[in-house]
Amino acid sequence: MADDFKDISHLYKVTPTAKTIIDGVDLTETQHKSHAYAWVDVLQSGTGLILGLFLFCHMAFTSSILLGKDTFWNLVSLTGGYFIDGVDHLWMHSLFVGVIFVLVVIHAITALRKFPSNYKALRTMRGHVKLLRHGDTTWWWFQFLTGVVLTALVFPHMLPMLMNPGEIGPYGSGLEVYNSWLWVVYLFLIVTEVHGMIGLYRLCMKWCGPSNATRVLLRKITIGLIIFMIALGSFTIMGYYNAGKEAAELGKTHFVPGYLQTPQTQPYPSWWPERLKGISH
Repeated sequence: MADDFKDISHLYKVTPTAKTIIDGVDLTETQHKSHAYAWVDVLQSGTGLILGLFLFCHMAFTSSILLGKDTFWNLVSLTGGYFIDGVDHLWMHSLFVGVIFVLVVIHAITALRKFPSNYKALRTMRGHVKLLRHGDTTWWWFQFLTGVVLTALVFPHMLPMLMNPGEIGPYGSGLEVYNSWLWVVYLFLIVTEVHGMIGLYRLCMKWCGPSNATRVLLRKITIGLIIFMIALGSFTIMGYYNAGKEAAELGKTHFVPGYLQTPQTQPYPSWWPERLKGISH
C-alpha cells in the first residue's frame, strides 16, 4: 500500500490525505490535461454551424431553378463576377466551392474522432440508444448514421464543381441530375438535411442550454425545417431533371439566356446593366 501511495503522490501539489484518496475531495493535479480535445470540439462545432447555415443559402440558390433557367443562370453568373466585366470568372466559383470543401473536410475529420473504432464500440453505442430511449439520444444516433452516409456522398458531389466549375449552370447541373440515379440524389438530399438540421439543434442544446420548454419548441422547429427542406429540395431536383432532359434532347451542355444569344431571341431584363448590353455568348 505504501509503495502504491508513493507511486501516485508525485501527481499532486500536496500530499493527499486518506479522505482525499477515498472520497476524491479537493484533488489538485500538477499535470494539467491538454486543451487540444476541447479546441477540436470547438472546431467541429464551428464548422458544423457554418455548414448548417450554408444549407439554407444553398437551398435558396439551387431552388431558384424553379423560377426559371434564366434566374438560376443569373445567380450563377453573379457568383462568378459576370456582372463586373461581362466575363464569367471560373476561379471565383472554384474559390467558393473550395472554401466549403475545406470546411467539410475539417468537419468530417474532427467528427471522425467520435465514431466507433470497431464493431464492439458500435454495438455499445446502439445499446445506449435502446437503453436510454431519449429523444435527443435517438437524434444523435440519426445524426451519426446520416453522417456516415453523407461522408460517402458529399465528396463525389463537390469534386466535379471544384474541378470543372464551368459546368455549373441550368444545363450542366441539370445533366448531372439527369444522368445520375435519382434514388442516390434523393438519398443525398435526405441525409444532408436530416444531418444538418439535427446538427443545428444539437449545437443549440450543447452551447445554449435552453429550458425544457424551449427544447420542445426547438424540436418542433427542427422537424418542420427538415420536412420543408426535403420537400423544397425534391421539387428542385425535378427542376434540374427537366432541365437536364431538355439539354440532352438539344445536345447542349451550356445554357445561354435568350437576351445573350445571337440573334437575340428575347429582350434584356429591365435591370440588365447598360454596359453589358451587346455582349453575346
